[in-house]
Amino acid sequence: MQLNALELERATETIREELLALLRTEQNDFAPYVRHVKGIPLNQWAELNHSPRWSVYFLWSDGKRVEPHIAACPKTAALLEALPLARVPGAAPAAFFSVLAPRTLIPPHTGDTNARLIVHLPLIVPEGCRFRVGNETREWKVGKAWVFDDTIDHEAWNDSDELRIIMMIDIWNPFLSPAEREMTREILN
Repeated sequence: MQLNALELERATETIREELLALLRTEQNDFAPYVRHVKGIPLNQWAELNHSPRWSVYFLWSDGKRVEPHIAACPKTAALLEALPLARVPGAAPAAFFSVLAPRTLIPPHTGDTNARLIVHLPLIVPEGCRFRVGNETREWKVGKAWVFDDTIDHEAWNDSDELRIIMMIDIWNPFLSPAEREMTREILN
């Protein structure tokens, strides 16, 4: 059975409880999201490269389950398994808690494929946290999931004095047929 957006939203408090437990016990397992190697041009990522100001706790990374993290979040992991995760060995899905420090900007950027879409499920969102995709800017609201195509230019702000934490999940673009999903897997392998 596949989970729909409304069911995911209803599970917000369950996911949030596991996140809060992680923040108490596993803070060292949150790692910088931007991790470019030394010597390459960084452009907009220079300020966030290897910075804890945008950190993540992966449950899935590059198409692989992060087993110790899955074990720490069993209810969240079960919910993820019920989603139409974009499954491409070595590439997708990614599913993680995304932590944006106070007074931090994620600069404008784009993803590299619209074969998958990105789900945002806001979990901890103080006032002053916004997200722009294309020409639309909105504030996150705890428990209100939304999906977007990250090949469209987007950026995020945390203008508050507190952490902002959302869950991000790669799902298949629903406009792809099963055959197109299989072709995507073959192309990316």
